Amino acid sequence: MSSGDFPNRGPAVFAVTIATLVLTSCIVAARLFCRIRIVRSVTWDDYFIVIAWVIAFALSFAIDLGASKGLGRHDEDIPAENWNTLRRSEYAFSVLYNPALMATKTSVLIFYLRLSKNTQKVLRLASWAVLVIVNLAGAVLTLINIFQCRPVQAAFDPYPGTAYCIPLLTEFICSAPVNVVTDLAILALPLPVLTSMRLPRRQKIILIFTFALGIFVTIVDVVRIYYLEQAITQVSSTVSSNPEATFGDSSQFAWNASFSLMWSAVEVNVGIICACIPTLKPLVRRILPAMLVDPNATRTYDKDTSTDGNGSSNTGRPPTSAMLTDDQVTPPSQTHAAGSRDSQVSALDFLTTPDMSSQPLPAPDPLDRSPTALTSVTGTYSAFENSVYFGFVNMRRPKSMIRTSVRDSFKYCTVVTILFLLWGFSYGLLNQLNDAVSSVSGMSVAETIGLSSIYFGGGYLIGPLLVGEWILRHDEHSRSRRKKNGPDQIGGYRATFIVGLCFYGVGTIMFWPSAVLTSFAGFMICNFVVGFGLAIIETGANPFLVFCGPMDYAEMRLCLAQGVQAITTVLSGLLAQKIFFNPETSDNPDETETLSLLDVQWTYLAITLLCAALALFFYYMPLPEVTDAEMEHSTRYLPVDPKKRSFGGLELRTWTLTLAVLAQWTYVAGQETTSIFFHEILTHQDRVQSPPTSEYTIKKSLRPLAGLTLSVPNYLLIAHTAFAVSRFIAAYLAYLSPSHPKVPQPRTVLSITTGLSIICGVLVAALRETNPNLIAIPLILFFFFEGPMWPLIFTLGLRGQGKRTKRAAAWITMGASGPAFWPYVIYAITEQGGSIQTAFSLVPALLVVTGFFSLFLDLKRDARALVDARVGAEDQSKIQDRANRDMDLDTILAARRRASVGVMPMDEYKTGFLKRFSVALSKGSTALPGRKSSDPGTATELHEMNRDSLGSPVSPSSPGSPGSPG
Repeated sequence: MSSGDFPNRGPAVFAVTIATLVLTSCIVAARLFCRIRIVRSVTWDDYFIVIAWVIAFALSFAIDLGASKGLGRHDEDIPAENWNTLRRSEYAFSVLYNPALMATKTSVLIFYLRLSKNTQKVLRLASWAVLVIVNLAGAVLTLINIFQCRPVQAAFDPYPGTAYCIPLLTEFICSAPVNVVTDLAILALPLPVLTSMRLPRRQKIILIFTFALGIFVTIVDVVRIYYLEQAITQVSSTVSSNPEATFGDSSQFAWNASFSLMWSAVEVNVGIICACIPTLKPLVRRILPAMLVDPNATRTYDKDTSTDGNGSSNTGRPPTSAMLTDDQVTPPSQTHAAGSRDSQVSALDFLTTPDMSSQPLPAPDPLDRSPTALTSVTGTYSAFENSVYFGFVNMRRPKSMIRTSVRDSFKYCTVVTILFLLWGFSYGLLNQLNDAVSSVSGMSVAETIGLSSIYFGGGYLIGPLLVGEWILRHDEHSRSRRKKNGPDQIGGYRATFIVGLCFYGVGTIMFWPSAVLTSFAGFMICNFVVGFGLAIIETGANPFLVFCGPMDYAEMRLCLAQGVQAITTVLSGLLAQKIFFNPETSDNPDETETLSLLDVQWTYLAITLLCAALALFFYYMPLPEVTDAEMEHSTRYLPVDPKKRSFGGLELRTWTLTLAVLAQWTYVAGQETTSIFFHEILTHQDRVQSPPTSEYTIKKSLRPLAGLTLSVPNYLLIAHTAFAVSRFIAAYLAYLSPSHPKVPQPRTVLSITTGLSIICGVLVAALRETNPNLIAIPLILFFFFEGPMWPLIFTLGLRGQGKRTKRAAAWITMGASGPAFWPYVIYAITEQGGSIQTAFSLVPALLVVTGFFSLFLDLKRDARALVDARVGAEDQSKIQDRANRDMDLDTILAARRRASVGVMPMDEYKTGFLKRFSVALSKGSTALPGRKSSDPGTATELHEMNRDSLGSPVSPSSPGSPGSPG
């Protein structure tokens, strides 16, 4: 680290750069030897890797030359005669860095395109998309680096006149998210194909480990970002016109940026190495054949095990001698052609031989309906496939979502609840982070409100309807056009989760350059993309929890998941207060929040990596799906026909959905408006305060203000805690309501909480207490009572929607876009001279509109019967019995609709019938026992049940039938 009497990082930079370059050169030479002498075929990916190596050589040479001329030293320790060479070498590095990455990633993606030809359409489309992003972003960044100064000469030569230069370190760290996202995409893209191949265990482990080496590129990129961050904390992030500025528009650039440049070279060289390793199989087979071929001439393939959770065996289609010969396996796209000798190639040759895809593909046998070796796992299931094989285990496709047992429902709902943790964490940081951003950037009040408004009003307004609903129903769009024995369509709940996670991960990594630049536009875009991704996730996650399991406990499941989300909100708020923006952890209380924003960057980077891991997890995790036809069929078993005409000639379910969307829109508007203006409401400020200055920072605002026992953020945390507790209480009530008649129904709980929220809101607006601690009581109670409203509105609004359930879920999710407008109304009232409490009276007025939905459910008899529908534990268990499924459901339908019109008490009928039915089953009888002649409706019931047992459907519209609307 030192040379003579001064510190010098140059020798370490020189040694690491030259070592990685030598290793890269050897690997590239080995690749060319394999392609030219052994495989005897050179393709475009080989040409691009050679281009990448040439650029990497020039980049490494520029860094080593700079290290010999002063890179790694302080400015005062660099001889004057070395400055020109040093500046030119630094400029050469900045220009060559992005083209080197472009060429490397282009080579890998072209390789993926060969890999995906005739196998996976999704991989091919994704490879093209990433290829476009890599080259477009790389070209833009390269042009920025070339023209980083005006005039260009000022970037590498002393310029006597006025020159304007971009701070290079800032540009490097702002472009880091592009590298991280594309690195993760390139790492994840081939995994579905690789894990789908039936190979001997040894070959499969080697194959996947080979491709997984790309994770080292991401690790090196993160290390490089760390050193960039260390360097950027000492420089300005604004454009400079200082004619005396050294390269990179910062003093001590040679010292501060030395390790960053070194790790950039390591990133480029390691990337080339990882791109070459998968192509070295022919050379390895010649040198170390035992690594790929079992020396005992025995081959052990992965055993097919069942993990369907039901204890049943599911072995799928085992490899046969026709499919697998000596180290040969049918490629994924040619599994049906197992009898063709020409279609049998080595799995590793499939990855390394460019012309294998040109082999003729025999037409698949239309009668062959066995599952393929490569099965698409992002689409909905077909009638011909019962299992999903992804190389290591066979996982039985789950049954339909609406027929999921209690045990399976707990398993699947627990997995999906992980998504609510992400949502809660992001929401918990939102308010604290927006305040810190406004402090650092000097934003106006309107701009600060805009950060929250764009999150809800932008992301939630567009995401559910534009992308969420389309992905959720994409399989339905293409169902009629699906070719026989063709690939599964991409769509459904799992695909919605994956797409939402991708958007959310991109939004979180975009926070990195926004924090560096402290740009209002950057934060707006970041908040929009994060809200957009979370809205897509919610479009699928909320209805999944509603319908995955017994209908009786739909409200309980969603309230529990939303309660978990609320708890995570509290924890992330504590994290922001105690770690990121805690004044007691800083040695300098007056320092700006810029460093705190840089600390939050690492949290968001971790979230991005978690999103990538969860997307892969959901890709392989088989989740139950449900079709529109199944949802429409399920409405037959409701006590009232949802299509029954109501006010204005509209269907009952249309009124329910319309009022639910309106209730959600006004409720979220009131909730977020209260959160945004919580500080002003609690402290009785007549006007909304301007953003904090450097003398009044967000860190100081965490201390209690005059007259308050606790600080305002601590009071907000208590309010959010009450918010979470109320959701768990509502979940418990929803759990008790099906079996305890005295426990209020969910619609009643919604009416009570809405009414009490209005009362608390009126108290907050009306009280003029001089002690702000007393105002905190109704304010916290306001949060407590509004907690269960979102999950209850969502669940009750979806009841009876039938085939349009998925579209209805998107519309109700869109209802969260209310904060796009109403916070500005309150701000405008205060700007016109109104007090904050007068402006806050708008919030209870919004909740009055929210109450129309619960009033409709309470006062309209058919709506009340629709949302209070209960099946019961015994009936639900019979619904899951596939052998008697249709007969049981239609019998339940007859009983419940007869009970809904008052013919007989439903509980009395249900108990008597189920008791006799269980006795009949225990005796092995397929006919139902008769009823007493005194029981009403005996003849009609037996006639309907006998007809149902023969497969005749019940017509809901036929006069006098049990299926007619009540």
